[in-house]
Amino acid sequence: GSSGRLRGEQGVLPRGDYMQCLLGMMEYEDQLEETITILRERTDGDPLINLLASRSEKRHHGVEGGIDGLRRLFRVRGKIIPVSLTDVDLVAKTKTGQIIEMEHNIDGIKHDPTFKDRDEITRIYFTNLAEPNPKAIKAIEDADKIVIPPGSPFTSIIPHLLVGDKQESISKAILRSKAQLIVVANLMTTLGEDHHMQLFSRWLTVFQHYLGDNQYIQENRRSRINCLIANTNHIDPEILSLYQDERQTPVEIDEQECLSAVPGLQVIYEDLVKYDPISHLLRHHPDKLARIVLSLS
Repeated sequence: GSSGRLRGEQGVLPRGDYMQCLLGMMEYEDQLEETITILRERTDGDPLINLLASRSEKRHHGVEGGIDGLRRLFRVRGKIIPVSLTDVDLVAKTKTGQIIEMEHNIDGIKHDPTFKDRDEITRIYFTNLAEPNPKAIKAIEDADKIVIPPGSPFTSIIPHLLVGDKQESISKAILRSKAQLIVVANLMTTLGEDHHMQLFSRWLTVFQHYLGDNQYIQENRRSRINCLIANTNHIDPEILSLYQDERQTPVEIDEQECLSAVPGLQVIYEDLVKYDPISHLLRHHPDKLARIVLSLS
């Protein structure tokens, strides 16, 4: 896509993730809608959102300065800190031995008619060492709460845990942080990413492996993961059928298996599903989810 082309031509890191964070941190719906509408426009084939990020990085001499410049432009109060400033490529290996290079190709598995449901990703790794951003390490160490949000496990969540080495890493910072570690379960599975994780205990087991939680449990007799927030309410059959047409299924919380894998885990259930009639997607209700996270102590 455009981000990949600009990355190749200009030697810059992809901007999609931090631009999505900026949009998500906007406090007013009308501001968000107006920004999305304008930034979808294209100039010479590139979305304005990518060009704006590129100009900001150039103006402020780097990614972090560019992000802060855009925060001021859009009046976003929350901080956005990249876990790494290293240019890396993500690689996935499947159970049948297939090697898939680059994040967009891994994400594109769901559109590949030749991909079999019985196959699954068994490992992800970077092509080179991703140096952890010291500012991200400090933010994790100083945090009161660390929230692992809903998202694609192998392209959005777990890659953060690959950043670093034996001396210092994002996972090590999470393990030694005193913050509450909160996991928010996905609503639906996605073909190619977690279609084999319909039972959420399987998702937790994979996450624990990359976090290093098994060693933590041996040393502390409890898991580093403190809380799991899961959805309970009914999904409309008509909406559910749209997802099933894409070979997606609702995530099931097999609570006893989750508690067995994650000693000391607190499981919180809430009616969280929110249907977006414009995108025809199921989302977590942001206000309800925020209230739960903020209430935890």
